[in-house]
Amino acid sequence: MYKDYAAWILENKEILDKFQKNNSVIYERLEPVYEVLNHIYHLVCEHEEMDQDYNTIFEIGFNYLSQEFDVIKIYFETLFQSNCDDFVNYSQMLLYLIYIYDIRADLENHGIDSDYEQLNELETLIENMIMERRDDYLYISAQMDDTLEKLFSQINYEYVSIIDIYVEIAETMGIFLYEDEEIVLGEEI
Repeated sequence: MYKDYAAWILENKEILDKFQKNNSVIYERLEPVYEVLNHIYHLVCEHEEMDQDYNTIFEIGFNYLSQEFDVIKIYFETLFQSNCDDFVNYSQMLLYLIYIYDIRADLENHGIDSDYEQLNELETLIENMIMERRDDYLYISAQMDDTLEKLFSQINYEYVSIIDIYVEIAETMGIFLYEDEEIVLGEEI
């Protein structure tokens, strides 16, 4: 599993670096999982023995990251012909599609049917917007909020994303992704 991760990193390093360099929201979204995996991987490389919890965290995170990144790469390489500037313009919309996919997977994992007409329509609307290179960002954002609010209230469901879980795991491991620098105004006492 750890060797597979090393191979995956080598295969995707160039695109990951490109996304990070361009401050892509795609990279920001996946960063908590990526950083936790890197942390565990480096511990393994230092010959530390991993307990079952770390192995499970690594396995789930790696499966998630590789699946999500495969989808992102397909969009990046085919629909955007690896043009980072064009891709960045539609990254938020792509994140919406991934979020919808994650919600569907989570619902199905909890035994709830994920085939909702409004969610299907929203997904199609976003895909069409990206393919046609329209800039209906505010409209799509409002539709996303409205559709998810209706869906979750209709089925009485609270969704917690895997990204949120990995943010918590990162903090537990001492990896603080969103630290702000402290600014001191005036004189220090």
